[in-house]
Amino acid sequence: MSEGAAGRDKLDIDNMFLCGSRFSRVSLKDSVFQDSDLMGALFDNVNANELTLRNANLSNARFHDVNLTEVHIENADLSGLAITNAKLTDMTINGIKVTDLIALWDQTHGAD
Repeated sequence: MSEGAAGRDKLDIDNMFLCGSRFSRVSLKDSVFQDSDLMGALFDNVNANELTLRNANLSNARFHDVNLTEVHIENADLSGLAITNAKLTDMTINGIKVTDLIALWDQTHGAD
């Protein structure tokens, strides 16, 4: 989306149901979503650089082909979290490199 070609309307929407709405080539930079329901929403080909989620319920969410480089997760319930086919370079949990944890697990459990 080129900013020069886009309109510059600023909306203040409150207490509105927009279920089934479709937004294409829309910039929501610096927008605030508060007390909002995004259940079942699909975000495809989205630039969410510097996105902040606070007090959000992401249970049963799915992330596919996402770039989580330098993401910080704090005070989160990760019960049942499953990560597959992911690049784990420099990923840490409580300051411990995940690749070191996996290597130790493989070493102590006879994995190849």
